[in-house]
Amino acid sequence: MTGSNRKLGLLLAAALLTGPVALAQDVESTFKQGLELLERGRKEEALRAFQKVLSMDPTNEQAYELWRSTDHKLWLEILTSQGDLELVGRRLMGLVEMARRERRNDEESIRKLITDLGVDDVVTRTAAIRQLAADHGEFAVPHLLGWLSDSGNDERRITAVQALTQMNVDVVLPLIEVLDSSDAYLRQNVLMVLQRIRDPRSVGALARIAKSDEDGVCRNLAQEALNALRGEADAAVAWTKLGDDYHMRRASVLSDYHWSDVVWSFADGRLSSTATPRALYADALAKKCYHRALAANPAHVPAHAGLARAHAGEVAAIESLRRSGADVAAWEAAGANATIAIGLGGAVAADAALAACVAENDSAAGVVLVRALAQMATAPTAAMARAMGSADGAIQNEAVVSLGNMAIWGKSRANAELIRALGAVASRNVLRTAFVIDGDEARAKATADALRGAGMLVNGTSSGIQGLAMLRRMAGVDLVVVADRLGDVTTHQVLDELDGEAHLAAAPVFVAAANPDEVADSFGDKVAGAFNAADLSAVMAALENTLGAERERADALAQAAADILARLAGTGTDVSAVAADLASALNRADGVSVPAAYALVTAGNAGHVAALSAVVGDAGRSDAVREAAAHALTAIFGRGVAAGDAAAILNAVVRSESAVAVRKAAAQALGASTMSAAERVGQLSGSATAAQN
Repeated sequence: MTGSNRKLGLLLAAALLTGPVALAQDVESTFKQGLELLERGRKEEALRAFQKVLSMDPTNEQAYELWRSTDHKLWLEILTSQGDLELVGRRLMGLVEMARRERRNDEESIRKLITDLGVDDVVTRTAAIRQLAADHGEFAVPHLLGWLSDSGNDERRITAVQALTQMNVDVVLPLIEVLDSSDAYLRQNVLMVLQRIRDPRSVGALARIAKSDEDGVCRNLAQEALNALRGEADAAVAWTKLGDDYHMRRASVLSDYHWSDVVWSFADGRLSSTATPRALYADALAKKCYHRALAANPAHVPAHAGLARAHAGEVAAIESLRRSGADVAAWEAAGANATIAIGLGGAVAADAALAACVAENDSAAGVVLVRALAQMATAPTAAMARAMGSADGAIQNEAVVSLGNMAIWGKSRANAELIRALGAVASRNVLRTAFVIDGDEARAKATADALRGAGMLVNGTSSGIQGLAMLRRMAGVDLVVVADRLGDVTTHQVLDELDGEAHLAAAPVFVAAANPDEVADSFGDKVAGAFNAADLSAVMAALENTLGAERERADALAQAAADILARLAGTGTDVSAVAADLASALNRADGVSVPAAYALVTAGNAGHVAALSAVVGDAGRSDAVREAAAHALTAIFGRGVAAGDAAAILNAVVRSESAVAVRKAAAQALGASTMSAAERVGQLSGSATAAQN
């Protein structure tokens, strides 16, 4: 039994002996020890105590009680720390959020607590503030705006400021929206709250107010808050950076405790929320940021690019939801509007957005932008060229197909590199992408080489934090490999974060280790197993479960690539360099094999006669592909290539009961072959006899 299993066994035994109540008390007392250590500045010891709490596997409700009973300043200190302490806090807050979700938007409870805020009893008021903070957070903000704007009642205003400050980061986003109010007194009090909370997400709003608000008090308050945060003074720059962080789902702005089910807006003096699925939440916030950046500076190019990227992310998210079987009817219009917005933004913005996607492996948005640019741009862009060489398989393949389409449409010429890439896409039976997170350079390379040897596209990073950020924006990941030890975070923490990503749910997660048997049981059901580069059998077995989806993706791309090659060949482009790839695609579905056969009309040679004639002679294949293969043979024989054994196959087809179109095409191929006059007369006589019968 490993050390981890031994510890788990002891914990389970303790739970059985003492019961859930005693275990809950252990969780609470251990957490309190950690808080005491933290207050005394002993962060390493505090971290170990908090990690022990996590090892006890607290329930959502237990974590929620810890949240309720702890001063929010201490929570903020944990969550704004760097390294493992922050990660532990984020994990606990993830449990808290699950427990809070059902309580949050409860109008009746919120109204009762707001009433309690107005009583004279300090204990009752304090309890109400704590409960509003613990249970309702952002949903309490609309109910407190009247208090903040009441210039005739200082007590109510101060109570509202205290309550909102206690709610901390939960209320930042709705309060930022309220800064659009025309009521200067309300804006002043909102700024007081934001000044106390000191959340970096408010920097863009503070910069705008500090520079251009018509009210001098607001300008001063905003500048003081901005100085305290040491924030960017240029509102456009600040908003664009925040938009980028949201789009990439970076932990600095979208840790577990930052996510919400709604997006806030302020109009006509009223704060309202729009329910938003988690898959769309990040880009909904990103779009807001970019629009605000452009309001501050309409010429800010990075904001234009960011907006295109966020719209592309939205389109990709809706499509991903649709593929998963979710009902996206309510979001169809939003997806359509996003595609229109990308067009309105222009090719320059879309190209800059794609360049950022390629640089950060943001394949979900990148795929959408590649397709859009193929239609928008008058010629291949620099970012499209980089996309074709991307390490991300999804972006790479989409770029190849899109550049091929541009050649078909006359926007460019297909060079040798593009032809070779199209051939590779057309011949690929299964498209599998693996992502490796491993700081051990030698082991990471061995793992990647082994996976590539198994036919997979491989991407990766040495950092656990960077790996999580990249995976959140990747499309079509079929396998995730995480090292048993990482330099920046623990493997357990990476696995916990991956658990929350819906688009990775079907991808098996494996641990890479020098000695797989020693760690196989250490990570429980969060992983499909452990392996090293010397033996991929367990990995390949796990991937069999997802083969259908991978083949479907490969077929769609192969069909597009084969069709492009056929059309290029028809315009006189030399595609002979990929003739072997085209021949290997003849056994695929018609969508791939038919255009592959037509491309061989110009690209085929003697080496392809056997494969093509086998298709013509196979009565189990469709008439369309048999006819196409026969036409390719006609062209090849017309170039002086001998029919050889193919003649007998074609002769049998001509005399068979196959469809007339197939028999006609086979006859044309046979007729184009080199035959003596006597042989040709014999063929014609045989054909006439077959027709009479």
